[in-house]
Amino acid sequence: MRKLFKNPKNHFVLMTLALMLAIVPVQAAFAAEEYLYMLPNEHSVTGDFVWISKGDSVYYEWLNDGSIHGVGFGVYYFDGSSKLISNKTAGSGNGGAWALFTAPYTGNYFLKANCGGAGQTGCVGSGFIRY
Repeated sequence: MRKLFKNPKNHFVLMTLALMLAIVPVQAAFAAEEYLYMLPNEHSVTGDFVWISKGDSVYYEWLNDGSIHGVGFGVYYFDGSSKLISNKTAGSGNGGAWALFTAPYTGNYFLKANCGGAGQTGCVGSGFIRY
């Protein structure tokens, strides 16, 4: 082992290896996020599918940015039909809301948001699902 440390070339290799080993656990700690945006002329917006395993923690939130109406939003599970898993409402103006749940199934999930009541527009905001 001493011979490894005596050679200056080995110092660089060993330091690089130590750095790589230190970075890998940090990268694994970050969760993935999928964002969704709503413009004033839209009533309903739907995000892309994300693959989540049963038992994983799922966090989602919505923040309005001067919306005329409140925004109802939620996470759905999709297995051929959409099944609402969890939902919240973010108040008008600059209101926001969030929730956390444990995924009951393995498969495709997505975030969906609706402006006000039936067909209303005038909401501006964004949200995300973190898994």
